[in-house]
Order: sequence, then structure tokens, then C-alpha cells
Amino acid sequence: MSNSTLNIALTGGGTGGHIYPCLALAEYLKEKSAQINLFYFGNPEKLESTLLNNPELKDAQGQAYKDYIKFISVPSSALPKFSQVFKLIKWFLEFKKNTKIAKEKLLRDKIDFVFGTGGYAAGPVFRACQELKIPYIIHNLDAHMGLANRAFVKSAWALSLGICDLGIAPKNKKVIISGNPISKRFLTELSQAQTQKTTNDKMHLLVTGGSQGAQSINEAIGHNLEALSKLNIEIIHVTGTKTYQEYVQEYLGGNPAKYPNYKVLDYTHEMPSLCAWADSGVFRAGAMTIAEITASEIVPILVPLPWAAHDHQNLNARSLVENGSAISLDQGQKDFEEKLMTTIKNLSEDKKLFESMRSSIAKLTKPNAGAKLADIIVDECLRIKNT
Repeated sequence: MSNSTLNIALTGGGTGGHIYPCLALAEYLKEKSAQINLFYFGNPEKLESTLLNNPELKDAQGQAYKDYIKFISVPSSALPKFSQVFKLIKWFLEFKKNTKIAKEKLLRDKIDFVFGTGGYAAGPVFRACQELKIPYIIHNLDAHMGLANRAFVKSAWALSLGICDLGIAPKNKKVIISGNPISKRFLTELSQAQTQKTTNDKMHLLVTGGSQGAQSINEAIGHNLEALSKLNIEIIHVTGTKTYQEYVQEYLGGNPAKYPNYKVLDYTHEMPSLCAWADSGVFRAGAMTIAEITASEIVPILVPLPWAAHDHQNLNARSLVENGSAISLDQGQKDFEEKLMTTIKNLSEDKKLFESMRSSIAKLTKPNAGAKLADIIVDECLRIKNT
């Protein structure tokens, strides 16, 4: 790398799904050169501000993100419904004002390039980049393109895809099939756990609905613990902290150790180790969940969140199902629990089916997404500076 100092901004927010891929990318950018200055443009009242200013949120080297990513406040708000005329007019006036703020701060910090994952927090920043002719990549996490990404993708230098669905890309747009960046901490701990993994003749099944749990998944497992205990499987089930005590009382009679091959947890900080342990699992179908389970080469049974925006979890699941990498079940179907139990039984007993799916999921893994995007961004920044 030359002696040029590069100022690279990240943006996207509102949910962890938009923020964590940016933080993962930041780790790779930081490692490329000490001459890269990193900024995060986000809403000062939303999750991105909380996370970026938290000294306890650290990367794989134990360094707080706040120590090498400067948070830049840019107000933003969600677009109201088009039927709400007065709110819509107010929003457009605010958006114009917020874009001006973003422009001033992009110029002040001499930003060379912007990487954004979308969400309404990214809208004013993308618009400011358009007006200032600052190159930016829009990274689309899911198999559906959100509003901010759709609105500004045509002017983007490139579109990178977390889930490979070329149908969402505009014609003649430069597309990077990168996958979603995963934190180096997750990948490092996953690799370490995989080298220490012991195997037996039982299938290891990980069940989790995320940090908050998933009621439909918890109930389906709870109602069928007796039948599951008779299969040749071992289960680790993360219920979520809010429902753990109620779950243990209702389905295990207050005894978490009732079944020898079934372990129930309220929450875990050891997800990389659990992913290394698991052969198969029951999961929601969020973009980062899919990124982590594909990196772990786990055969997934996906239960998409029905009320996810624009049905994006169903679309995410479909992208895996269509190439034989996953099985997707609708929790709203009357026979959901029966289908879930049948699927678990089939995967535990049909080795040919299981190995076929595992082979397919292995082809989708993109653990180097962060490194790939970092290389592309830095190369383009240097090209621009040298022309």
C-alpha cells in the first residue's frame, strides 16, 4: 500500500444486522494499514451510536471498536406511509436537512469512500455521496433490497450481495458477490472449536431463535421432547432469557437435566463453539444467522420469522432451499410441529440426505467476505488517488 492516508466511512443502522457487518469489515480494513482512518456515520439516538460508543464491544484482538472507529452523528428517521401527507412533507424537509449535515461532515473528514448496509440511517449519507460524487458501495444483506438501498443503488460505485440473488441487482450495475462479513472473533473461535471437536455416532442438533428466542420453535421442541429423546441425537437448545424459566417449568418439570441427551440454555456467549459442535440446527433465517451457519457448514432447518419486513427471511431461506442447502418450514402451518419432528428424524437417520445437504451448504460458505470487501475498497481508493 502507498503512503496515502485513506478515510473510509461505514454507515447503516437501526438494527444489529445492519451494524455488525460494518464492524466486521472494519477489522479487516484496520489490519490492512495504519494509514486507514475509519468513521461510522449513524443516527446518534439509535443502536449504532450505543454500540460504537461502548468500550466493552471489542474485536478479535480485544480492542474496543470505539478506539479506532470515530462515530459521526447524522440524524435520520424512517419514511412515513405515503398516506400520511403532512408527516411525509415534514420527513422530506428533515431528510434534506440531514443530507446537508452528512455532506458537511463527509467534506470535513475528507471521506474517500463509503460502505453502507442500508436502513434509514444510511439514507442521508448515500444522498450526500451522490451530490458530492463520493464513491460508495451498497451492501445488501438479504435476498430482498430495502428501501434506502433501492433508492440509491443506481448511483453506487458497486452493489455487494450478502446473499447471492442477482435478480435484485439493477441492469448494468457492478455487482460483487461477497457474502456477509462475519466478525473475526466468531471465525477465530469457530476454527479453534472445530479443531477440538470430538465426534460420535449421534447427530448434534443446535436449536435457537436468536437472543430473544422464538416462541414457535420453543413450543415445538418442548411438546416433543419425549419423542426427540428416543432419536439418535444430542440437542442443545437456547430458549432466550425471557422464556427460559417458564419453558423449564412447563416442559421439563423444573428439571433442566431431565433428558440425558438434551441441554437447555437461556442465553449463550459461546455461539462459535456451539456452531462448531453442531451438525444440524433449527434457526430463524436472518442474513447474519445464515452467514454464520453457512460458515460453520451446519445443515439448517430454517423457520423464517413471518412478520420480518418485506418477508425477507422467507426470501433468504428460499435462496438456500433452491440449491438443496436447507429445509424451510412455515411456523403458521397447522402441521408445523409434525413437519419439524419429521425433518429432524429424517436428517438424523438418512445419512445420504444429510451429507448431500452438508456438501451443498459448504459450497455457499464465504468466510472471507470481510477480507474480500476490504481489498476491493482499498484498491479502488488507491486507484482514485493515483489518477
